Amino acid sequence: MIKKPLSLVKKATKYVPGASYYTAGQNLPTLPEFILHRGNGAYVYTTENEKMLDVTLAHSSLILGHNHPAVSNAVKNQIDKGSAFTNITEPAIELSEIMSKTIPCAEKIRLVNSGTEASILATRIVRAYTGKNLILKFEGAYHGFADNLLFNTNYGNSNNWDNYPSPTPDSIGIPKSLKNDILIAPYNDLSKTKSIILNNKANIAGIIIEPVMRGLETNKSFIEGIKNISINENIPLIFDEVITGYRLSLGGAQEFFGVTPDIAIYGKALGAGYPIGAITGNKKIMNLLNPQSSDENRIFSIGSFHSNPISSTAALMCIKELQNPENYIKLNEFGDNLRSGLSQIFSEYKIPHFMTGAGSIVEFFFTSNTVSNYRDTLKTNLNLKSLLSNQLPKNFIVGGGGRYTSSIFHEEKELSWLLEGISNSLKEIKASGELEKSFEKNQNSLASATKMG
Repeated sequence: MIKKPLSLVKKATKYVPGASYYTAGQNLPTLPEFILHRGNGAYVYTTENEKMLDVTLAHSSLILGHNHPAVSNAVKNQIDKGSAFTNITEPAIELSEIMSKTIPCAEKIRLVNSGTEASILATRIVRAYTGKNLILKFEGAYHGFADNLLFNTNYGNSNNWDNYPSPTPDSIGIPKSLKNDILIAPYNDLSKTKSIILNNKANIAGIIIEPVMRGLETNKSFIEGIKNISINENIPLIFDEVITGYRLSLGGAQEFFGVTPDIAIYGKALGAGYPIGAITGNKKIMNLLNPQSSDENRIFSIGSFHSNPISSTAALMCIKELQNPENYIKLNEFGDNLRSGLSQIFSEYKIPHFMTGAGSIVEFFFTSNTVSNYRDTLKTNLNLKSLLSNQLPKNFIVGGGGRYTSSIFHEEKELSWLLEGISNSLKEIKASGELEKSFEKNQNSLASATKMG
């Protein structure tokens, strides 16, 4: 059993809302069972010095693992030189060059502080470029916590959602007027998406898509179809590669699927654990960020820590490490072996399941049906996922109930640790009687939803 840091939790409760770093979703988090103190490779250590396997990796950011020596040493060296200059820096220039050489669409790059900042900038750019307002996003997709795209995400209450293409905000405090600037389409459904686009093409400024949405495997034909529509209707296409960028491959989802967008945004794995975001794109559209452009062809973009040398140095070293092709072989093999191992365990417990994801992004749902979009996920046994999430820390795993990722330090030992922890967690859930109850609750909730229409 994990040791709880009672004094720290008490202090966090006093000074931090909910003693939590986040506020999202429909379920209130409980008080933290542990507080992390340090990390190394595939592992993290609590303030009570207990070792835990990490398969969330700061929401998939730590592709090189915790405290990678090449990144840490480079950052320490840069700290001695300075951390912020509110100016373009040499590491930022070097980073932009290597990104341009590895990302298919990246003729020009602007560095910011997070994926959310990059998404804000991307939507501003396409609106300025086209002179139109509507942004089409996909149901269940998350593009950061900014007001302009926080509609119909995986964190929202789907019971309150309107039908396609009408958007529903996922938080109070979002201006009602922003609903007029968003369209919602179903993921992996090219026919319905095309219909929505054609019915609104006169007003659509851009299409934004997660190539692997919240861990769901994407039909390549769907992405290719969206790209073709964007070309035919002259609508800029934005890839949100905050999760897939530098994780699926050196060229991200663009290389993985062989589809090149007009713009792509980055974060997470790019920074190897340091805060960074980036917007990349072709010269013509990115020229709107050129301060030498005329007023009518220039958007506003500034930040005190944009292009800062600390994050830029970390990202530069990260990409250099990832240029070793052996790292992607290792990452993707771990993902494939994890999918296979999980499927075997679920089958042993006679749990119907659907495995999905891509490369080192591993997701699963407890269902007998195919899961291809967000509405499909809502028909699965999410209660069992929640039970699994609650049980894993007792087996010294930081992982949650799915969408596991790995680093270059995750090997056979870590795979065995994770699979054993999952199996033991399910054993405990079954012994408590909650496994069978979870499917009963799921059937009852589905029946209620059917009666309600």
